[in-house]
Amino acid sequence: MLNLCRVAPVAAALLLVVGCQTSTVDVAKEKDTLLATDREWSALASAGQNPDSILSYWTEDATVAGPGMAVTGMPAVKQMVTSSFATPGFHITWTPEKAVIARSGEMGYTSGSGAFTMPGPKGTVTNIPVKYLTVWRKEADGAGAPAAKGE
Repeated sequence: MLNLCRVAPVAAALLLVVGCQTSTVDVAKEKDTLLATDREWSALASAGQNPDSILSYWTEDATVAGPGMAVTGMPAVKQMVTSSFATPGFHITWTPEKAVIARSGEMGYTSGSGAFTMPGPKGTVTNIPVKYLTVWRKEADGAGAPAAKGE
């Protein structure tokens, strides 16, 4: 018969050790996944075909900032994306160059370069080179989603 006085401390210690262990995150794998996701998103945006597919990458509370503007929340982001893609001559492209992941795996960012093409004030097409930073947050479903994007 087991002696409860001997088993209880061992069981408690085992539970404490198991309960205090932190999850291990393969940071290199998460970086690769984040870069691949950003590249996929960039390809969709560059194609300019389906605003809803582009919007599906952002969180509901996302903030998008650029020169002289910032929008927050999905309704504002949706309006910005929809009106941008409806503008004749508008085009956006970016190339992810770097990804950084928090040790917890809960947040990260990608950065890189890209360009906006849009009609200028006199109707001529203007190409505007940009550097960008996108902050990604792990969502409840485990997928990373941009919570902030700055151009």
